Amino acid sequence: MEDEEWVLVRRTTEKDWWSSSFTDDDDNGEDPRPLKITFSGPAEHWTDAIPIGNGRLGAMIWGGVAVETLQLNEDTLWTGTPGNYTNPLAPEALSVVRKLVDNGQYAEATTAAEKLSDKPSDVYQLLGDIKLEFDNSHLKYVEKSYHRELDLDTATTRVKYSVGDVEYTREYFASNPNQVIATKISGSKSGSVSFTVYLDSKMHHRSYVKGENQIIMEGSCPDKRIPPRLNANDNSKGILFTTILELQISKNTGVVHVLDGRKLKVEGSDWAILLLVSSSSFDGPFTKPIDSKKDPTSDSLSALKSINNLSYTELYAHHLDDYQSLFHRVSLQLSKSSKSVSGDGPLPMKKHMANNNDLFFQEKPGTQVANLQGIWNKDIEPPWDGAQHLNINLQMNYWPALPCNLKECQDPLFEYISSLSINGSKTAKVNYEAKGWVAHQVSDIWAKTSPDRGQAVWVLWPMGGAWLCTHLWEHYTYTMDKDFLKNKAYPLLEGCTLFLLDWLIEGTWRISRN
Repeated sequence: MEDEEWVLVRRTTEKDWWSSSFTDDDDNGEDPRPLKITFSGPAEHWTDAIPIGNGRLGAMIWGGVAVETLQLNEDTLWTGTPGNYTNPLAPEALSVVRKLVDNGQYAEATTAAEKLSDKPSDVYQLLGDIKLEFDNSHLKYVEKSYHRELDLDTATTRVKYSVGDVEYTREYFASNPNQVIATKISGSKSGSVSFTVYLDSKMHHRSYVKGENQIIMEGSCPDKRIPPRLNANDNSKGILFTTILELQISKNTGVVHVLDGRKLKVEGSDWAILLLVSSSSFDGPFTKPIDSKKDPTSDSLSALKSINNLSYTELYAHHLDDYQSLFHRVSLQLSKSSKSVSGDGPLPMKKHMANNNDLFFQEKPGTQVANLQGIWNKDIEPPWDGAQHLNINLQMNYWPALPCNLKECQDPLFEYISSLSINGSKTAKVNYEAKGWVAHQVSDIWAKTSPDRGQAVWVLWPMGGAWLCTHLWEHYTYTMDKDFLKNKAYPLLEGCTLFLLDWLIEGTWRISRN
């Protein structure tokens, strides 16, 4: 990467027809207001940190001064292996439940239904942290100078503060087209950038320096629902992962030292750039990690090699072009006051079709389906396992896709439904002696389709597949894409309907006279 000045790159091809960061002056004459979330100090809690992500990789940026943390996630890191989601004893238990319901013994039926429960889902995991440690002078930064922001128009995070007469700037973004999390650290005076950087994780891992400018962290996820033990021997049969952090500094100033075989120390540079890539051995919901042909270390090195000839400015330009081709599809402006809205008409809203010049519009590589809380997670035991919940949460994640002109962003959901239908056909046949396919209340990266563990009030809910299928039909009604209906949607809708028809039975209604 060449020695270069800090350059702010902005798209110009769409400026004349869209302005996301500012209000429409022609409509109400209001002052421009940037689409930014700003903070006057570092984060004190994880929920105060700023998220960036590209769909697959994510980071939470704390914005610390003397010590900075980027908490990392990768969307394929889960516990477990492909499972058996059938229960041969379920038909007998279901027969008992239905008989009790017919007899009006509802409390007894609820208790008996707990025999239909199964194992819990597997658990979404974290990746680790980038740790940046600056010298003690940063403890004396000028508090009034501190500024931390997330620019929603550019999907870029910036942190600025002053130490004495030096202003420090950090810039962060997560690129989808180049699959990298990039960080640039600079100071207003030559030779003012010095820090130590290393990788760490709560997961099974080892990290080491390769050459003079790369830190490699290799690790694994548990193959069962148990917290990883950092000091235990890693004989896991779970998903493997590799993360590589590459360091670049200004050519004519600064030096890099290796510390303890796993840290890099920068001294006296004008600027530094950190490029982070990560890969895993996950090869789909039906392949055991131990049988995966993927080599995460080799894949990560290849990812870095693919961007070796790109400058930071070029990486940022690719990121902006890709992100804004989606973000600029639709805008919604809410007026400051009711006086600006006349009559009972709708609020002003602008929709924009994709520009044919968008470099990356035609091909948007799929990610994993959205889990319960997105890609950002700090825990090895997250709330509700961070798992996909099919009783509204997963559906809610995708409700904005069609109204906001982001139809291709539903592709991971449709691929996930296809995986559920494969496992769900086995669950339907064995558990319910039914045709078609079924999914229940909670799932995971392995496309679990059997009931959850616990009480019947949430366990006995075989309608997860049916609710998800509404997204297939709505996608068709929005797009009128008959190829999608024929080749993707209809087979899934038919299978789900076959199960529902077999699930329905004639019963006796009993009305209480009390």
